[in-house]
Amino acid sequence: MQNVISGYQCGTVYKPIYLEAQAAAALALYLRAGKTPPKGLVNGSTTDTQSNTKVPSSLLTPQWVTPTNVESTVVKDQFVTAAQICTGAFAADCTKYGIK
Repeated sequence: MQNVISGYQCGTVYKPIYLEAQAAAALALYLRAGKTPPKGLVNGSTTDTQSNTKVPSSLLTPQWVTPTNVESTVVKDQFVTAAQICTGAFAADCTKYGIK
């Protein structure tokens, strides 16, 4: 995130980890029980490369994180804290972009 807010990196891809974990856990429970996951949980599929079979999946849409939305994405979701980002030379960048 420091690379993003300092302008060294134009952005990064982010998906809320807690949503991915919830979906993965729910899918695992259905699959472990030998049940078909409900359509509301499965929105796509991926391919198991070893068996070349389709695997029901819950695919999240990634968000593009730039300096202007670091606060409303990764900090808001507690993926990383503002204190972790806003150290040393990056404190001025945090002030510039309202990251608290």
